Amino acid sequence: MASDQGNDQTAGRILVVEDEVFIAMEIERALMNGGFEVLGPVGSIKDALQLLHREQPDAAVLDVTLRDGKVTPIAVLLRSQGVPFVLASAEGRELTETGFFQGVTNLGKPTDMPRMIEEVRRLLN
Repeated sequence: MASDQGNDQTAGRILVVEDEVFIAMEIERALMNGGFEVLGPVGSIKDALQLLHREQPDAAVLDVTLRDGKVTPIAVLLRSQGVPFVLASAEGRELTETGFFQGVTNLGKPTDMPRMIEEVRRLLN
């Protein structure tokens, strides 16, 4: 997206859903340094769904286990809107080998921020 101020451009709007404040801040900072506009971060299903009713992200970085449950309702909504996402979860590999999250990249925790930026850019291409 281009802004009205000179050459300022963002590479895309990225929703961050993470309930651990310091991790959320680290993800936000890395994405902003990578040229992205960050939506959130939000730390609950409720807050994420409210945000998604107001804003349309280009992609998302999702933690799987939030304080109010699993991120699945958010992922379902994103998928129905055609919004790609990656996971940043401490949950094991089996999470992405079967079921709803099959084939989705799980960056793990602690998250390698340069790899996260690469994966988000890949989602947007």
